[in-house]
Amino acid sequence: MNLTTTKKWLIAAVGLFILGGCASHDQQMVAESLAQSRAAAIDSKAPYPKIDAYQITQAYASKNTVKINIIYGGNGRVKPTTAIKTASANYCNNAELMPLFKHGVDYLITIRDVSGRQLVSQTISEQSCEALK
Repeated sequence: MNLTTTKKWLIAAVGLFILGGCASHDQQMVAESLAQSRAAAIDSKAPYPKIDAYQITQAYASKNTVKINIIYGGNGRVKPTTAIKTASANYCNNAELMPLFKHGVDYLITIRDVSGRQLVSQTISEQSCEALK
């Protein structure tokens, strides 16, 4: 390789690296925007009516993650560990959420007791949904 060919190759490689970084940045921005929108839609209806001993109290976005806080009032028919597994499976099987997962949006569901102590927490993502199949 002569010097000119090396320079052209180096310029092309740097250009592809920069473009790849821009595409990755754009994808991250889309995921963050989608997470923000989804969290705002969920939070606008909070607090939700109780289901058994559970109540969604808050949703917010942190980067590309929609974080949902649920309060468990105790003495429910379904224990928090079972509830979070069921929620994960439901999210993974929800046709409306699959495109969000494909765009890099994740969910983090946290169940707390009435005093605010975390009981269980589960991240739901495209990868975790694939693992459930």
